[in-house]
Amino acid sequence: MESPHFKLNINGDRFFYFEFFGKQGDLLLMSGEYKSKADALQSIKDVQVGSLMSPQIAAGKTPDGGNFFVIKGQQGDILAKSVLFDSEMVFNNALHQVKDSACIAKTLDAT
Repeated sequence: MESPHFKLNINGDRFFYFEFFGKQGDLLLMSGEYKSKADALQSIKDVQVGSLMSPQIAAGKTPDGGNFFVIKGQQGDILAKSVLFDSEMVFNNALHQVKDSACIAKTLDAT
């Protein structure tokens, strides 16, 4: 069993982004792209705080019934979006994992 963690990455276009992995090593959240490493790291901190605040977490459904959630910043901007879940049970489990562990998760720097 792995411990939940954020992974900071850089893509081929030199933009930074992060992912959040749960306790089984499964990908749960992904961010958008950031021009600077500092902005991406700040966004991880904002997700850690936002994961504790119910008003900053919004659930949604795709037209074909997939479940997802987003974590928003203080200004309402989307900081991270979950992967799609086809089961309500798996969705709820992932949401609880993020709420329980993102706030204390370490960040691995893969840049």
